[in-house]
Amino acid sequence: MSKIFVALATYNGERFLAPMLDSLLTQNRQADRIVAVDDASNDNTLSILQEYASKLPMQILVRPKNGGHRQAFSDALKEIQKVAEKNDLVAIADQDDIWLPHKFEVLEKAFLLKDAPIFVFGDAHVINAEGKQIAQSWRDLAGIPLEIPICARLSGTNNANGCLSLFKASLLSRILPIPEWIPVYDEWITLCAAKNGSVQAIPEAVLNYRIHDQNSVGIAPKISMSESLKINQAVAEGFLAVADRLDLSTQEILFVERYREFLKTSLEHSPNFSAIPWLWKNQEALYPGCTPLKRVKKILGASLGYPICKHLLGKS
Repeated sequence: MSKIFVALATYNGERFLAPMLDSLLTQNRQADRIVAVDDASNDNTLSILQEYASKLPMQILVRPKNGGHRQAFSDALKEIQKVAEKNDLVAIADQDDIWLPHKFEVLEKAFLLKDAPIFVFGDAHVINAEGKQIAQSWRDLAGIPLEIPICARLSGTNNANGCLSLFKASLLSRILPIPEWIPVYDEWITLCAAKNGSVQAIPEAVLNYRIHDQNSVGIAPKISMSESLKINQAVAEGFLAVADRLDLSTQEILFVERYREFLKTSLEHSPNFSAIPWLWKNQEALYPGCTPLKRVKKILGASLGYPICKHLLGKS
């Protein structure tokens, strides 16, 4: 029977950490090992972890300096990689969610199928800081499509939160090290999964996903248009730099190159109407999950370019 490993990253999480750890205790199918990496917390987070270490099969690692959630999860996954067999399974745990008792049980079933995926993810109920449910489905609330093409992932779309997933430990060799230019670690993990197997969505909710004012990812204040263009441009350049590592096809490389060119032009020049045919042709990759009307609006808006949007619409 495959073992299940959990990578948990914490940072100043005393407010919600105990209920999260309690939900690990109540899993119908218990984790075999939990690697908790504390990212230099200055509250009671470490004390809470130490309290639960006697109740859970937990190994605690403490970073001497805060490095951010991407680095903390990377450290946890590296530790798991040392001991996991290729057919073992790995889960990602955020410090503020509450897992439903059947999470492992439901997700693990997908790996028993004949054409088993390398990565599977479920849905979630959405709760607020006080634990009150505010939405039945995170997938519906955020407009997340069940499936997206590789090029959508290469243009910054991700349809699978790490906390909702379970994946084969054999994927760790492709995931690690997580590049520093990746804004959100789970975008990289799901891209690696899609390029090295298959990503499968299941309809069941597997946890209560907590939305509050200190989320690292999730529903957060929108960043400025210029900052978004700069971040996406840097990520596109990063993908091109590791094209061999990701085993990108010629078509995928050409897509990323054209996408990078579009971002650069949109940031520096207006209007960018010459991009409309390319945007239209690649609308499924660039705007997955959007209605046809919304895609048209996004294409027209994108073709205006940042300088015009800043001048006429007050975009920052």
